[in-house]
Order: sequence, then structure tokens, then C-alpha cells
Amino acid sequence: MTATLDCATLTTREINVTIKRLAGEGESEIHLLNPEARHSLGVAVFDPVKIVVEGTAGYFCGAMADGPTFHILGNTGWSAGECMLNGEIVVERNAASSTGASIRGGTVVVKGHAGARTGISQKGGLIVIGGDTGYMTGFMMQRGTMIICGDAAEGLGDSMYAGTIYLGGEPRELGSDAVLQEVTAEDRRFLEDTLARYGLSERRALSDFKKIGSGGKLHNFSKADFEMWRLAM
Repeated sequence: MTATLDCATLTTREINVTIKRLAGEGESEIHLLNPEARHSLGVAVFDPVKIVVEGTAGYFCGAMADGPTFHILGNTGWSAGECMLNGEIVVERNAASSTGASIRGGTVVVKGHAGARTGISQKGGLIVIGGDTGYMTGFMMQRGTMIICGDAAEGLGDSMYAGTIYLGGEPRELGSDAVLQEVTAEDRRFLEDTLARYGLSERRALSDFKKIGSGGKLHNFSKADFEMWRLAM
């Protein structure tokens, strides 16, 4: 079943309470009309429902989700999918800063560009960016995977502890202790399958992708490496 919710005359709380009620009643798909870039749409939804935002969402859309699928037809503000545990968010246009911050699972896809600190403190899951990303993307990444089809600004992968970043374009500058690694045949198969799934296969040739991971030098503090730590901080 599909439900339609006109957000124009509702508060954000009323919208979210209605989403959870409809999902609990068994609605499989909910369309949000006139979202008007509201902040915190669809936060903490724990049901496997599809939520279509017919326009642009504000900050924290889909944050703390565990199970739903979001399809945002416009842009989204800061921190889409923050702290998501499971589910999927697909943004048709662009996303602002801190997209996918601290996600633990699930998938966040931005078909356009994403802003600064994309995937900051990522703890699992998958983030896919069809265009470019801003500075400090992947900062303090701890687990998970990120695919960027375009270029990345300064500080890519800065202070990452683990996880993998695939970059199709060029990094303006790698962050502290972020290093290039060998791209394997398995990596290319993963990239091919993932990009095809989200209609991004034409964005970048598989041979263009570079693999970036942690150099491991910042895992444990040592006074002998004080200068390296000073530069990292």
C-alpha cells in the first residue's frame, strides 16, 4: 500500500509521528509532498518502509534509521543518514556537509556532489558519491566503504583507522596517514556491481579508481613519532 502525506501544514514532529504510525499500520510506501527542506524528516524510523521525499530535505534526513529506504528526489542538507544502523538513502541531486556521518550500516547514495566531511567517523556501511566531495571526506573513518566517482578536496581519509575509500577522480591532497593501496580484481568487481546498481556506471571508468586506506601509523601514540602526530593534529 502507498500513502501520501502533505507536509505543507504540518510540523516536523507531526510528520514524523505520522510516518511511524503509517509504517506500523503496514504501509509499504509513503510519499512526502511539499517537504520544503524541513530538517529531521524521517528520523529514527525502524520499519522497512519506503519513504519518497518529493523535493528537497533539510538537515538530518533519515538519521538514526534502522531498516527504511529513503528516496530523496531533490537535494539534502547536512548529515543525511547520520548514525544510520541499517537501510538505504538515495539522493538524486546534491548533499551538503557531513553526509553519512557516523553510519554503522546501510547505504547512503548521493548521485550528485557532496560537501565537506562526507562520511566523517564512518563506522560501517557504504557511502557512494556520484560526483565530487569536499574537504576532510572520510575523516577518522573506522570501518565501512566509500566510493567517490569524482574528485575529492583536501584531507581525504585524514586520520582514518580502517575502512576503504575508492576514488575515481583525483584527490587534491590525501589526509594524514591515508595511503594508496593496490586495487584488486575483487575490488573492481565490487565497484562494477555497486555502480551499476545505482545507475552510476557511466560516471567513471573502473580503471580510473584508486584505493585508499590507512597507513596504520596513527594507531598507537609514540613519543618517538611526536612530529608526525603534531602534523596530524
